[in-house]
Amino acid sequence: MREGFQEELDALSASVLEEGRVAAHAVSEATRALVDWSVDAFDATLAAEADLKRRYVDTEAHVETVLARQAPVASDLRTVLAVLHINRSLERAAHNAARVAHLATPPPRRALVEEAVITDALRAMGERGAEMLRTSVDAFDRRDPGADRLLAALDELVDRENEKIAETILSIDINDPELRQWASRMLFAGRWLERVGDHAVNVGERVTYMVTGEAPIVEHTG
Repeated sequence: MREGFQEELDALSASVLEEGRVAAHAVSEATRALVDWSVDAFDATLAAEADLKRRYVDTEAHVETVLARQAPVASDLRTVLAVLHINRSLERAAHNAARVAHLATPPPRRALVEEAVITDALRAMGERGAEMLRTSVDAFDRRDPGADRLLAALDELVDRENEKIAETILSIDINDPELRQWASRMLFAGRWLERVGDHAVNVGERVTYMVTGEAPIVEHTG
């Protein structure tokens, strides 16, 4: 291997692992901001997103430098290109987390029996989304080509929780303007958390392609 190339690859891999940690933290804090109305969690989410945006730009520039200087081929090229795509997926996951945090609002003042169903499902989606991000970058670290199947199974659970939220909201009387606004915000929050799961699946699929070189990758969009 050319002098310095392995160090470049190691640095790129380290960047991915740290970005995964930051993205998972953003999703966890966004979920806490959403369902617990925590100002501290809201601030932590935005700080994590800003951190990841900076890392995203740095990693993309690093990838461009490696491609220009080293002209990698075969498995090395797949690794560098995987970093480029994973970098984007993790940045998008953190961005979706920020969207979720911005939707945080207390439920309507009147008693709402469906509230617990909705918030419990949102919390489950956020916790599982963060877990999926950690799993996906761990798969990258271990070069595990089978993690995409586990991530796809976990994504199905996230999708079911999102469907539960939508079905519950559609069953509510939305003549109350305050209730309508809150329900709409929770519906969008479920959508952004569902996208976090998709981004984690994309990471897992990139890892599989990186390791095996099998099959073209199509971005998972839910």
